Amino acid sequence: MAGNLNLQSMKIFLAVFEQRSVSAAATALNMSQSGLSTALARLRKDLGDALFVSTASGMQPTTRAKELAAPMREAVQCIEQRIMNKAGFDPATDEREFRVSASDTAEAMYMPRALNVLTRLAPRVRLRPVAMAQPQLQRALSEGQVDLALGYFPDLMSAEFVRRRIGQHGFVCICSASNRDLIRDFSLKKYAEARHVVVEAPTRTHGLLETYVAKRGIHRHAALTTPHFMSLPEIISSTDLIATVPDAIADAFADNRRLARLPLPFRSPVFDAHLHWSKSVNNDPAHRWLRGTMFEAFVGRAA
Repeated sequence: MAGNLNLQSMKIFLAVFEQRSVSAAATALNMSQSGLSTALARLRKDLGDALFVSTASGMQPTTRAKELAAPMREAVQCIEQRIMNKAGFDPATDEREFRVSASDTAEAMYMPRALNVLTRLAPRVRLRPVAMAQPQLQRALSEGQVDLALGYFPDLMSAEFVRRRIGQHGFVCICSASNRDLIRDFSLKKYAEARHVVVEAPTRTHGLLETYVAKRGIHRHAALTTPHFMSLPEIISSTDLIATVPDAIADAFADNRRLARLPLPFRSPVFDAHLHWSKSVNNDPAHRWLRGTMFEAFVGRAA
């Protein structure tokens, strides 16, 4: 690297990398946009690479920029925490934004708990949910675009990630509360004969259920396929259709008296929910506080 590379230029690089926008990066660093653009131009010259290319979806990093992201982040953390002895994270006053990728079940069950504890302990801290599928999530965690992954992500098994189990879940059926014929003596035969709403959300729980029922020869007649869980209450309560959903999703619909919840007429598959994060942020004070606080809110003890 060129000799002109310093802490501020590395922070500018990381801000553009994470925000994918020069104006957003300038705001995050409390700089003028013109000042950041000038500094970025100098950084490009020092490193001999364009680093970021302007596209319709924002400032996309070059291959070289992607290679530099992790060592830049580690260098900044080392300088600020070990060399400059920068003050630790203060949840009462910090205005940090954390990006969290949550699965369907996790967002329904765990996000309200996280928001409640943050409102009480860190009122200025913000959570930004980020929806993405594999392998984008793995790269986003590695590159710092996502701080935590919350839920069922069996693909995040690389040694570069840490995970802590926060719960175990299964599946249940939901149907219209007025569908008395189905509810009475609900059986595997009735399950197979029913018309189903199948949610093909971009999550691993959908694939888990599909594989499980296929291996056991359990047939489902899909009358409707949708990518959205939140449309289920209205669809199910107004028709004779049923849906098989993670128990946490059914919990989220518990106040809807037009819906009935039924145990599956066969043994439910189960899956574990975890907190996942990159080892590169393992010792970051803010990150350590966030995951410890969330873990305690979820399971009643610190991570």
